[in-house]
Amino acid sequence: MAEKPLNGHDKVVHKTKTVKLHHHHAKPYRKRHIGLLILMLVVSVILLVTVVQYQLITSNSINNSINFVSDLFSGNKDYNLKIHSTYGFDITFDQQKFYTSAIDAQKGDLFLGADVSENRPYSIVRIAPTLVNSKTSQSALTFTYHQDTTYETSKLPQLEDLQPLALSDGLITASSFENTASKRVDIDGHIFLRSVWTLKPAIDSSVHIKSEFVTYVAVINNQPVTIVINYGFGGSENDTLYQPIISSIRFGLKEQAYISQTAKTVALITSQRTLLDSVLFSNIASAAASSSKDASSEKIAALYSPAVSKIYNVFCMDVTVGESVKFTDLCNGGVMGSGFFVSQDGYIATNGHVASSDPKGMAIMSAYYYYQKGEPKYLNYLTTLFDYKESDYVGGTEDEAWGLLIRDLYKIPDSLVKTSNDVTNLLVDLTDKSPDISALIEATTARKKYAVQDTIKSAKLVESDYRRLDNAFGMGYKASDVAILKVDGSNYPVTKLGSISDVTQGSDLLILGYPGMATENGLVNSAVNTVTLTTGKVASIKGALGNGKKLIETDTTIGHGNSGGPALSAKGDVVGIATYRADGSGAADATYNYIRDIKDLNDLASKSSIKFDTNSKTQTEWEKGIDYFYTSHYSQAIEHFNEVKKLYSYNSRVDEFINKANKGIANGEDVKDFPVVAVSIVAVIALIGAGATVFVIIRHKKHHGIYANQVAEGNIQPFVPGVPAPMQQVVVPVSGPPATNPNSPPIVEQPVAQPAQPSDQTQ
Repeated sequence: MAEKPLNGHDKVVHKTKTVKLHHHHAKPYRKRHIGLLILMLVVSVILLVTVVQYQLITSNSINNSINFVSDLFSGNKDYNLKIHSTYGFDITFDQQKFYTSAIDAQKGDLFLGADVSENRPYSIVRIAPTLVNSKTSQSALTFTYHQDTTYETSKLPQLEDLQPLALSDGLITASSFENTASKRVDIDGHIFLRSVWTLKPAIDSSVHIKSEFVTYVAVINNQPVTIVINYGFGGSENDTLYQPIISSIRFGLKEQAYISQTAKTVALITSQRTLLDSVLFSNIASAAASSSKDASSEKIAALYSPAVSKIYNVFCMDVTVGESVKFTDLCNGGVMGSGFFVSQDGYIATNGHVASSDPKGMAIMSAYYYYQKGEPKYLNYLTTLFDYKESDYVGGTEDEAWGLLIRDLYKIPDSLVKTSNDVTNLLVDLTDKSPDISALIEATTARKKYAVQDTIKSAKLVESDYRRLDNAFGMGYKASDVAILKVDGSNYPVTKLGSISDVTQGSDLLILGYPGMATENGLVNSAVNTVTLTTGKVASIKGALGNGKKLIETDTTIGHGNSGGPALSAKGDVVGIATYRADGSGAADATYNYIRDIKDLNDLASKSSIKFDTNSKTQTEWEKGIDYFYTSHYSQAIEHFNEVKKLYSYNSRVDEFINKANKGIANGEDVKDFPVVAVSIVAVIALIGAGATVFVIIRHKKHHGIYANQVAEGNIQPFVPGVPAPMQQVVVPVSGPPATNPNSPPIVEQPVAQPAQPSDQTQ
């Protein structure tokens, strides 16, 4: 509405609007508006508290879940194992570097790994190392306590007179060796005679390779004790390797008297000693197990540990080479490693040295073994089976000569190497329970198949690329040391194969497997083995000496038991197979660990036209369950875990996760899905309501201002509280002070007093 001219002259026209004033505009605010605003604020606070509480509950529950998973995969960091014989001696060694076996003098039983930590009347202890100076080691230390021989105190022999006994313990042909050095040394307060024995040149031998032994002899508690160190490949430059073990030996009082052995026990001990002396128990040493507290690595471990299995490979065979040489009772009873499913229908990836036998390599090792003992005829014969030229091995070091000879011995045609009277017990352990190792070895040496159980399956070696004596003297690799096994069945959990290109220098690495150190330490029950997580970094990616195939160098410890396990990237993809641990490498206490490129496995599978089926229902359900568990959605996790139990009953972890989830539910830690839709609707309503309420309050405040101005200018009479009054219409400019409306009806005086009326308390 525009104003009319009052005196005939034009006036400036102002924009105006009509405002309706009600009785309640006499008040600066209305209680209902403030109450509604408070209600909206309360709803907002409740929503905020709900979100914060949900986050706190979720965070606390997830921490509990992470700690649970962390405990499952933490490794033991105490690497030392003590062997205690009730005949009065202790020997301690580092399981990162050595593996052990021992014979019970009373029963004739052979014990391996963790089993030797139980106190028994051990009379023979064999300790063998891992790789030394990056080369395969077949050296070993043999401690023998002659409990069946006792000297009178007045007739103790001279230590020199005990040297033939030590040579006999080392199966050394005395006439073939000469004593090149002797001295007396102290071991735990007892005087031992230490002697170095060097192989004499063989007149009829065309192969000239150094062989050395070191013997220690003493009389302890009136009984002879001998220590024989066979340096194997490489000679006595490895002398310092065994010094920590020698220094650890302690002697005390016998805890039991000698009991005469029966003929059966003597025969059994002889048989077990034959196994030990075949130098085939010198396997890669136990691995360390460094635990990780990284949540992502632990989740990866949880996702893929069911797909990791323990592998046992025990075999015995006779090997005939050509027409003149037959090696009998070539047995291996100490190979235990890891493997992982790469296909839901039962294909397993592992190392060749875990699952293969390599008869040709066994024959070469045996020939060397006899040569080292002073009998060169077997090695000499093998050299006639290829184009042998002695000049090819002249001019270099002893190591180089032996490395070249091994390379050439592998040229012997496969058709000339035949096996007979053989049995292989290649087992895959699908759960945390282990087979009876003693029964396994006993069955194998008797040329029988081990009676497998439901959770321990017999496996078939499908394909391998492996040579037992690869890089024995630093001459490089010809094979890639990978193998593929097959077990019957389906719906196995699987890992995801990636590429070595997924990692670079400094990348995180996770290795899953069964490191012997983690269970064979005398502290935990070795009958139940669980997958251990070890972590580290990629130090570099290098080409393998000889074949140039890629190796990942890492600070993650690898060794006996861990060999053959998957090495995963931070994303959870398998980039390689844990394979080698090298001690020494020219630096004091230096350790280098190497992982075979996963491409080597894929190449081997392609060669054999093997296709991996990774569509595993078990793995799918397991991953869903772990995802829910990791966010503490325990009820939903249990649904998927129960499905896993139906599909794959061998999952030894699923019951642990279900039990933990049930405890979480009982403790009120079960996280439900956040009601996003409902909360969003309420939040939107609260926001709209709060905005509308603020708008109404502001509008009411403006109308109250207009009312106050109108009253002040005398345009309207003030509303009397409790007295009804008609609505007033006033015209005000859109902006600026309110103007008088000449067209408004005349203002009627309101009576001062009226009958009392209920006041509008809610206005």
